[in-house]
Amino acid sequence: MHDYFLAHFNVARPLGAFNVHLDESKYFFKQLQDLFERDHLHDGLLWHRHGMRAVDGRELNFFEIAALDTQGDNNPHIYTVAGWRSAKDVHNFAYRDRQHMENMKRLRHWVDRSEGANMVMWWAERDTRISLEMAWDRLQRLRTDGPTAHAFNLQERFDPPKLSSVA
Repeated sequence: MHDYFLAHFNVARPLGAFNVHLDESKYFFKQLQDLFERDHLHDGLLWHRHGMRAVDGRELNFFEIAALDTQGDNNPHIYTVAGWRSAKDVHNFAYRDRQHMENMKRLRHWVDRSEGANMVMWWAERDTRISLEMAWDRLQRLRTDGPTAHAFNLQERFDPPKLSSVA
């Protein structure tokens, strides 16, 4: 059994007006659901979850998400956090999965890319529960420091930590 998994966190912040009833929002959430319902097709995907992070850093609950009606500056970040076996598995999902690629192309005009990197990865010990705060901190670290073993991307990857043996 592996002692580490590759944690992956990505965010998408919608541009312009946002609520769950807009056509682009409906499309995004439907595709997100469909894409991850097929997760059995992605052998390297161990687990995943999705949510929204408010501008003030809080994780939004179902009722807050349903009531959102924002106008751009205060749009939430929609996020996915997942555990993978390897960076190759993440790469294949992000850049080889036809549905994912088509969705990215269709929604590229809808996502704010002005904040810098929108995806970060790091190696986590097998039993680690990834919190939104932990994942957000890793993304900010990548944005400020660039790729390191603590927070990296698909373009500059790091190997999992070596296990130390105690004699």
